[in-house]
Amino acid sequence: MSAESVPQDSTRSRRGPPQSSGCRLGVLVLTLLLGFSAFAILISPPVVSAASDSNVVSYRVDGAVNYTDPGGEPFWSSIPVTDVPLVASIAPGGGHTPDVQIKSANDGYNVYVLFRWNDSQGASFESNDEVWQAPNGTIMPFDSADTATVTQLYFNATYYYQDRAALLWFLPQSLGRDQTPRMVLGSDGALSGGAAEIWHWQSNPTDDNPLDTGFPGGYTDSLGNPIYPADNLSFAEDDYTNMTGFFTVPGNFGAGAPNLVPEADPFLIHVGSLYDNASKTWTVEMVRSFTTSQTAPYCVQLTPGVSYYVAFATWNGRLGESSAYKSVSQWYTLTISNLTAAQAPAPEGGISLTVAAGVGIGMLLVGVMIGAVVRSSRKGEDK
Repeated sequence: MSAESVPQDSTRSRRGPPQSSGCRLGVLVLTLLLGFSAFAILISPPVVSAASDSNVVSYRVDGAVNYTDPGGEPFWSSIPVTDVPLVASIAPGGGHTPDVQIKSANDGYNVYVLFRWNDSQGASFESNDEVWQAPNGTIMPFDSADTATVTQLYFNATYYYQDRAALLWFLPQSLGRDQTPRMVLGSDGALSGGAAEIWHWQSNPTDDNPLDTGFPGGYTDSLGNPIYPADNLSFAEDDYTNMTGFFTVPGNFGAGAPNLVPEADPFLIHVGSLYDNASKTWTVEMVRSFTTSQTAPYCVQLTPGVSYYVAFATWNGRLGESSAYKSVSQWYTLTISNLTAAQAPAPEGGISLTVAAGVGIGMLLVGVMIGAVVRSSRKGEDK
């Protein structure tokens, strides 16, 4: 096994060194099929008291997003923060980030969600293949079935994984929510009730350096030519899961891994990402329009005055978090408000619902596998 080099620190780092992988399309398709057999989420009915109905509030603001300085826009200073506790999805491999600070704003047309969390190990842009160490010391390729017995991935000072963050929206048009969004082994990756959209940011390959072989993440036009987001912005992969399976929504990965709406723009969710070496802190700002057109059946459609059920996750790549191994939240509500922060009281912070300690975003595993494996395949083909 060859070790990847460690990214060099800078005062404010926004991207890492180019990465590459030798995966081919056949391996990709096989891995996707294995991924679909990994996890399901059981969704809990919303048992939320009046006091916690708006424990994250998206306040109305004026001003534009600055993707080169996420969180530095003047309007953020007036918006209260909600500190969201996180727990391990699988221990001891997950749970290395104890909490993430969340803020939200909107301009009447777009919603902004700001993540900020401590990562004292430093930013990671590595995208090594997930592996685990058998009791006899053998390094084994990881596949979804291994989560039944494997409690952590293999990592060391030179072999580790990329950092990630994700936001899950339970889709209000879906019905039949069951108990708790907890991990369920041996399923086909589908929800047991309802549907959800996932905004999944990855430090590699969704950074904004078009010279990086890991950028833009494997999306192509109908002729197979790589396509890039406007202004070379970072972006979040847009995923969807329901009672039949897990899918990537917009864009075209090619015939081997079709998306739900291949002709739609894969860069609907813009992201500004920044790691500050002085404070050892990641800041990730996700932005999307209230509504989408081509992808509307699979994406949350936002309306002022309405609350939505959301959950959050982060991955610390240097500490071996990737795939199913992460730090996850319980359910929160996010309310799209027409009020400014000066017009409304600050949110009270996260109040957990009737959920298990292992509550999380189980289907994100498949999103990770799709995001990483498909991109790895594309990079291998481009060489």
